[in-house]
Amino acid sequence: MAGLPAPGDTYRVNVLTYNVCAAGNRAGTCVRDLTPQRRRTWAGQVSALIRSRDVDVASFTEMCYAQVGLLRRELPGYHLVWYGYARGGGPGREDRCRTLWRDLTPHTAPPDGRTFGMALALRNGTQGPPLRRLLRADAPAAPGETVHPRGLLCARGDVGPRRSVCCVTHISGTETPRQVTGLVERYAGGAPVILTGDFNREPGDAQLTGVYGMGLGDGGYTEADAPGCGSVRRGGDPTTRGGRKIDYIFASEADYRPGGAEAVRTDPELSDHLALAGTLIGTEPRPRRDGGPWRGSCPASPRRRRGRRR
Repeated sequence: MAGLPAPGDTYRVNVLTYNVCAAGNRAGTCVRDLTPQRRRTWAGQVSALIRSRDVDVASFTEMCYAQVGLLRRELPGYHLVWYGYARGGGPGREDRCRTLWRDLTPHTAPPDGRTFGMALALRNGTQGPPLRRLLRADAPAAPGETVHPRGLLCARGDVGPRRSVCCVTHISGTETPRQVTGLVERYAGGAPVILTGDFNREPGDAQLTGVYGMGLGDGGYTEADAPGCGSVRRGGDPTTRGGRKIDYIFASEADYRPGGAEAVRTDPELSDHLALAGTLIGTEPRPRRDGGPWRGSCPASPRRRRGRRR
């Protein structure tokens, strides 16, 4: 592992997260994007996006196992970690992961048959066992709502000069963000964290208050596209075709500050989501309760520290 940055030094970490809608969905909002011609361009387009933005950590939700091999072939310098937690299409439905991608690869299913899930791609490889966790429903479902499997995947790796924990999750209204951050923090054990994925909540949702820090909530995370000093708001580019922001790049605020993010369209469109690409500014490690890289940067900030009333 490279040496830690010297006091005052900073470094950039480029991150991308993308809900690829690879098996289609019940609403049919991305099936039109999964034509044979567009699927043939998928791995080339996504790998080109990763390379052109010099991405250190990429994450994918609603992904098919078949795409892991296709992407690995295009990104030989990255280590891909897979977590399959369902069969594409859902219980009692056709496995669309296999039917949609079998014309491009014979390797459409892992040994356990779980063809649908999420993945991480880390440029500097991984160390130790990853965390693969099926989430539980810990919030009430709406009347008539089907509770689908949801998951969390984390892996340790060198990100810039520091060993960090990189995670991706996909939750719905029946899994809370606080469940996810609790699992992540136990796995991370105090290491810097980059947490990405589809949270299915817009920035103003009350349940994200437990994730956001830096005056935007009572959690411990900053967001790549959070505004600078003097503007305390949650926001960012819409990440869905319908104009909602529900995909995020979070990072532990004791270790990173935001460097900006933007939603990126592919041509042609490959999903009903847009890729979200962002930059995090890392700095030397600090005690976890002294404000991290924020210390002294926003003297008027109403940031609420853990264990401190205001």
